[in-house]
Amino acid sequence: MSFRIDRLALEHLNGAAAVLIGAYSGPPWNENWSLEAAVENVNNTLETPRSIALAAIDGGKVLGIALGTRQRRHAGPVIYLDELSVLPEAQGKGIGTALLSAVFEAAMAEGCNSVWLVSQREGALSKFYQRCGFTIGSNLGLYSKSSA
Repeated sequence: MSFRIDRLALEHLNGAAAVLIGAYSGPPWNENWSLEAAVENVNNTLETPRSIALAAIDGGKVLGIALGTRQRRHAGPVIYLDELSVLPEAQGKGIGTALLSAVFEAAMAEGCNSVWLVSQREGALSKFYQRCGFTIGSNLGLYSKSSA
């Protein structure tokens, strides 16, 4: 499979949303994203100044996306990676690794000193991120409050 990593453009918005829907519809997430919600999620990153929005594209089809926003922390600017998603049928072909590497390179080129993300602490995704050089923060927890 050949693909290239490009900046995500508005012309790829629906393709990027389809990646998000497909990647989250199965295990371990089992989420039911609507096209409207997925488009809004991707578009929010595209509209955020100094964000990083990348796509893995093969023949005009979006196979994977990486969406990150710049944040200022005490030690300098960082990229918070909101989404790294690859179509289920394209997983295991190096697309996620290439996107993650491209995000890190773009972040460093833009003066950021690190890339942060939130994901599962254990399992295949955790192992993937660790293979890509990420470490698990031992002093952080994910907190959530919901009306449902």
